[in-house]
Amino acid sequence: MKISLKWLNELIAIDEYIKKPEPLAEILTKAGLEIEAIENKAKNFENVVVGLILEKDKHPNADKLSLCRVTTGNGVVHQIVCGAKNHKAGDRVVVALPGAILPGNFAIQKSVIRSVESYGMLCSLKELGLPGDSEGLLILPETATVGKDFAEYYGQDDVVFEIKVTPNRADVLSHFGLARELSCLLSRPLKEIKIDEGHFKKDKSTKKTVSLVVEDASLCPRYTAAYIANVNVQPSPEWLVRRLESVGINSINNIVDITNYILQELGQPLHAFDADEILDKKIVVGHPEKNAAFVTLDGTELKLSGDELSIKNAKNETLCLAGLIGGKNSGVKDSTQNIFLESAYFISHSVRKSSRTLGVETESGYRFARGVDPDLSLYALKRAADLIHQLGSGEVYADFYDVYPNPIRREPISITLETVTDRLGYEANAGVFENWMMRLNCKVEKIKEGSYLVTPPTFRFDMEHEMDLVEEYARLQGYDLIPESLPSLTYRPLAHDAKYLQLSPISLALSGLGFDEAFNYSFVSKKDEDLFFGDIEKLSQMGLRVSSERVALRNPLNEDLNIMRSTLTLGLVKNAINNVKYGNNRGALFEVGKTFSKNNGTIVEKNSLGLVMWGKETDHWTAQSQVANVFHVKEAVQVLAKVFGLKAYSWEQKADNGGFVPTCFHPYQTAVLIVEGKKCGFISSLSPLVLENEKIREAMCVAELDLDVFLPQVARPVRIKDIARYPVVDRDLALVMKKSQAVGDVLKVVRKTVGACLFDLEVFDIYEGEKLPHGQKSIALRIRYQDPAAALADAAIQTFQDQILKSLSNDFGITLR
Repeated sequence: MKISLKWLNELIAIDEYIKKPEPLAEILTKAGLEIEAIENKAKNFENVVVGLILEKDKHPNADKLSLCRVTTGNGVVHQIVCGAKNHKAGDRVVVALPGAILPGNFAIQKSVIRSVESYGMLCSLKELGLPGDSEGLLILPETATVGKDFAEYYGQDDVVFEIKVTPNRADVLSHFGLARELSCLLSRPLKEIKIDEGHFKKDKSTKKTVSLVVEDASLCPRYTAAYIANVNVQPSPEWLVRRLESVGINSINNIVDITNYILQELGQPLHAFDADEILDKKIVVGHPEKNAAFVTLDGTELKLSGDELSIKNAKNETLCLAGLIGGKNSGVKDSTQNIFLESAYFISHSVRKSSRTLGVETESGYRFARGVDPDLSLYALKRAADLIHQLGSGEVYADFYDVYPNPIRREPISITLETVTDRLGYEANAGVFENWMMRLNCKVEKIKEGSYLVTPPTFRFDMEHEMDLVEEYARLQGYDLIPESLPSLTYRPLAHDAKYLQLSPISLALSGLGFDEAFNYSFVSKKDEDLFFGDIEKLSQMGLRVSSERVALRNPLNEDLNIMRSTLTLGLVKNAINNVKYGNNRGALFEVGKTFSKNNGTIVEKNSLGLVMWGKETDHWTAQSQVANVFHVKEAVQVLAKVFGLKAYSWEQKADNGGFVPTCFHPYQTAVLIVEGKKCGFISSLSPLVLENEKIREAMCVAELDLDVFLPQVARPVRIKDIARYPVVDRDLALVMKKSQAVGDVLKVVRKTVGACLFDLEVFDIYEGEKLPHGQKSIALRIRYQDPAAALADAAIQTFQDQILKSLSNDFGITLR
């Protein structure tokens, strides 16, 4: 938020801080209002002054240039070459002298132009970085004092603070609000904002001119309004234009500028309706029809849900979204003659919900969403009406509307000095406490010594509990008074969460395998899940606990984030697709997070692990693709099983899969992981159709595990074994089998046959080519033998080899290559 110190100075005396703003910035920052930037506008116009053109002659060497003699006071005359055409002798102009640095880092210095020396530059608005007509030089009035600093003359000697306001301090989102805060901090009185009500037409009534009905007082507790006739819509006076420009607001016309001025001055949003566009002169504060169309002031077309609070006419047509934005059908135009001026108090959550649902963000909505002082509505209306009378010649009809059936009252907060002392760690003083509370505009009632009832003002929404008062005392006294001391360790520190300790090895293991960890929102779109998975309940046959009934959010940020995620897979696939589209054609991600489902209406929260791998692993020596992604992901899962001491697990794959696979997965490249007899997840290649729709050419594999089932419920003991004293013997087998034969079945046979003498077993090659019969493949196994009790003889090893080959031949028809 931008704050002009010159504007602020009209509300509270801070003259000494305008020339030296840093101490004021420090005071505000210590009080919790961080100053992010200080802009001293006068520094932009150093060595820029008001000058008087004494003579204007033609440049001796250029037809389009003129040679001027310009005085800047005290008898000093400068020779300046100028290319503009709209000046003459006797004009007062803006002179940038050598040493000035204009916007764009344009340094002014003595120069020679067409063999003629020039000692400065005569400036236009554009060259000064100011808005307005930039055709030609800026010609000043005859009243401009020659030699005066331009910044001071043109009102550009202001200092602007950029303040970071926390969400709980909506009361300082205006110059008056900040002045009120400084009044407390500096113990200085506020200056009076004078309102002349004498010209309000008491013989004319707002209520008799326009009828008003407030249908929903729960969302609009207070609504004030005034009718102003015969207004003259015209450009705003210079002082108002500069005042708005000082805080970054462009001028539109006098009526709109006044509403913006009140917003910045008092923090109260206003809306001016063209009264002649209000059908039957009737205003209704209520809800629009469902799916009603509404066109905003900027031409944006919106479809309303019917839940929004709106300002309507007699035909139930929406003229304005309450507290948010006006409609094109009722805004002030150059031809407007009569206006209906609104100043209301709308409930924060109503405006905030409408803003998020419709995607409309405005200065008015920003303030209403955080809270506006209900006691300010009528005062701001009168202030605006007075200014419209002064600047627009409007006739202000008296008998204003002020519909306030249930005035908002703050409940007193009970607090003791003992509580303040206990929480802050130093002695709280009764006199100091009472002084600060009264300077905060609180009503303080002393019950007994050290005990109070404190009633906060209506503009301090954040003061609700006794701890809020403790915080205010600490803030105003200074946080530096809180003593520094280490907490006494009277209790043993709590142990780490057991589930955290159980899950932490997953990240360590997968990172070691080359996976990067991803973090995604727990909110997803139901539409996206349905589109990706098709029938999501099929995942329940693959070891995940899901249901077609999702966990919906009551108040979603938007329709793209309206349910809690059922799986991690969708988010990880989106991550992978984004990586590919940004040029990262090879990668692997994992995520450990919560997933959600419903079981008989009860929300179930689960710990899940998701993995995704995409792209081709290429051998840079041979330029040939290596192992498929599915084997890398499978290996990662098996490493995790080893980390957690799991041995009784297997992969179940069906030739046709019976149609149980969701549409996003490859029906013939999907397997279910079974641990100790329970399905707990799956591994699958992504369907080529999904990749084609996303225009992805890289292969992609995903896996997801239900960790609550996968992880052992009882910690497996770690068994320590002596290092074997006898050597390991390697034997390789090249086997020929059907392409449809699962390698896992072969490995089971080997493990069963060799038993305790099996040290390690791996598949190190797979071959499919012309040298094999049609429909056959060859796999190469490396079997490592070791007997922990004795050295294995060749005869014993050969016996194992023969038994393996015999079993494979009998069971699967597998032969030795």
